Amino acid sequence: MIRQMVFSRNRYFQGHLLSVSDLEAEQNYLRDKQQFRNLHSLGVGVVAGLSVTTTNKGTSLSVTPGYAIDYLGREICVPSPLECTLPRAGTQLRVSISYVESDAEPHTPALALDPLSTDNPMEYTRVAEGFELALTPMPSSRPTRIGRTLSSPDELSPSLPLATLQRKGTRWTVKPAPKPKRMKKR
Repeated sequence: MIRQMVFSRNRYFQGHLLSVSDLEAEQNYLRDKQQFRNLHSLGVGVVAGLSVTTTNKGTSLSVTPGYAIDYLGREICVPSPLECTLPRAGTQLRVSISYVESDAEPHTPALALDPLSTDNPMEYTRVAEGFELALTPMPSSRPTRIGRTLSSPDELSPSLPLATLQRKGTRWTVKPAPKPKRMKKR
């Protein structure tokens, strides 16, 4: 017989004093289960929307609202259309999107563990989840970041490719291949 524990959740009981680690464990449990469910029921890629087109005679990029699942099972939600100006240099660009999160306002003073201490560090009370749209010159791996970002420089998750752009003269066009991976409709 093989027995392995995969997920761990809090067990509450009367008189149990909840700590920061208990509350973090609760959130991690729910987040880990959702990511597992996303990966094993939807897979990785674009679920809906996130179509890429060029506008303004091939000088701007437009991305439709949409929803995707990244390689770790995290949800990437783009609630409204995105528009940006494309660079004037280069011949090929990869358009990709990544999940990002960042500490967010409002922040509040944390209670000091030492009651005699006058040092009360400020702590953020929220974590904002968002996305980062990147244009990566090909074959170079140095991205030019654009759009709405809540980026953390330490975020190392691989991004999802949405499209490849090809420059023809002064205009950019969306190359038909490779197409972004799309979810299969059930």
